[in-house]
Amino acid sequence: MIDYTPERDASLGLVFRLNNLWARTDYAMLEGKYDKWNNILDRIYCNLLYREDIKIKENNKGEIIDVELSKKDTKIYSYLSKQIQLTKNDYFKARFKRKSLCRSRWYHATQKKDIWLRKEMQKLRLYLKENKKTPGNVTFGHLKGK
Repeated sequence: MIDYTPERDASLGLVFRLNNLWARTDYAMLEGKYDKWNNILDRIYCNLLYREDIKIKENNKGEIIDVELSKKDTKIYSYLSKQIQLTKNDYFKARFKRKSLCRSRWYHATQKKDIWLRKEMQKLRLYLKENKKTPGNVTFGHLKGK
């Protein structure tokens, strides 16, 4: 009999959804489609905020006037997104020899966002599980006195 629990099913759904998105980022990056790569990273970011509190600000009439996400994550995300936009703008303004340098900066700005999101997934235990001792490590001689 299969155990169907909401917590387990929801977490598996999240893992599958994130895995699909990560696979798409690799293709977009390899094809040089940095806008597409960044858009997919934005979707990953949205999926990772499932545990964060959302603060809703209301006016005196009870109308919603603002919705705030986690301060730390929002600051980092906004900074990285701004850097991507700036380097992208520089690329489109650049001419000839400088174009290649600007494209490289755009790539590296997007790569930083990619790496940050992977680290966030690791903190949430949604990414790679690191094992120091596994039968595979012993078999292939990867254990170095650990």
